[in-house]
Amino acid sequence: MKPRVESTQRQAAGDSSPPHRPFHILLVDGDPSVRDLLSQISDGEHLTFGVAATLVEARRFMDEQTTDLVLIEPNLSDASGATGMTLAQELSDQRSDVTTIVVTGRPSLERAIESIRLGVADFIVKPMNLNDLNQAVKRAMGRRTRQNRHQRRLKRLRRMCADLTQSHQEVTKQVDVLCNDLVTAYQELATQMHQVVTSGEYGRKIGNELDLEQVLRKTLEFLLDHAGPTNAAVFLPSTADEFTLGGYINYDCTRQCADMILQHLADIVAPKVAARDEMVHITKNADLEAWIGADAAYLADSDVLAFAARHDKTVMAVLVLFRDHGQPYSHDLVEVCNALGPALGSQLHRVIRIHHRCMPEAPAAGDGEEPAFGF
Repeated sequence: MKPRVESTQRQAAGDSSPPHRPFHILLVDGDPSVRDLLSQISDGEHLTFGVAATLVEARRFMDEQTTDLVLIEPNLSDASGATGMTLAQELSDQRSDVTTIVVTGRPSLERAIESIRLGVADFIVKPMNLNDLNQAVKRAMGRRTRQNRHQRRLKRLRRMCADLTQSHQEVTKQVDVLCNDLVTAYQELATQMHQVVTSGEYGRKIGNELDLEQVLRKTLEFLLDHAGPTNAAVFLPSTADEFTLGGYINYDCTRQCADMILQHLADIVAPKVAARDEMVHITKNADLEAWIGADAAYLADSDVLAFAARHDKTVMAVLVLFRDHGQPYSHDLVEVCNALGPALGSQLHRVIRIHHRCMPEAPAAGDGEEPAFGF
């Protein structure tokens, strides 16, 4: 037997606002008097009613239609042994959105306690009057209104939380970018300050020295002060692609070995360094061999640091430092060399410019003579 549905959709007089969703009531009771009484509580409300005479019909009704309030006769039973209180238990466990009211003609304290334990919203005793039923329904409707308001508030709060989370993520990304920019700026500033300090220190070391040999000697001494014991050499350009030894420090090489290495550095390494804009710092044999090929054997197992001293993009000198890789060069020394390159380049340019100014007029081309340096 299909549950019977009755409805009323009357609104209070003078209310021009659009109606809310109907409030759906299901009566699970075979008592005709309760059914008749329920049909009278439409006092200006927007209600729909459903009537189920059995628990099976009640479950089918709730599966097919929205239900807000269920009035249950607790003594109603079916062939499986389930009762109206069984249905109340099911609704309490599975349908928190449905309000339940117990309607019974055989009240007892135990039944009332059981109803409260199951979360039943109201307990009405038969025979009941229209006012009691009407008030119970109104309380259930008010509860649903509050629940709906609460759900809307929760939904709004969740949306706000999602917006705040997104805003927080965007701000976090912006802060991360800003922090990275600040770190980069700080590193660049620190590098610039280090270069300024190094240039100033080197400038005080060199002073107004205009003798080339003294400039090279003081430059090597400056490197020793910062690097500690090391092999080091300065190579000066003699022609466009060739370099000659200008000065060197022998730390741990035999005289014969030093002569071979220095010649190798002048012929192979110096031109390669001059062709690069950036400093060369090699710590592994494989990288050294990839850079200079088979001649890398001369510098095997060495930490190599090499850079060009430039003035207006012109290479004025090439400096090469090397020692056993068990004593690697520090990052601070790399920064010192980065600052030393331009400073030495400017100083050598000044020396050569003044030297040429003081020299007699150069011999004409083709007389067989070459200048001491390829500038």
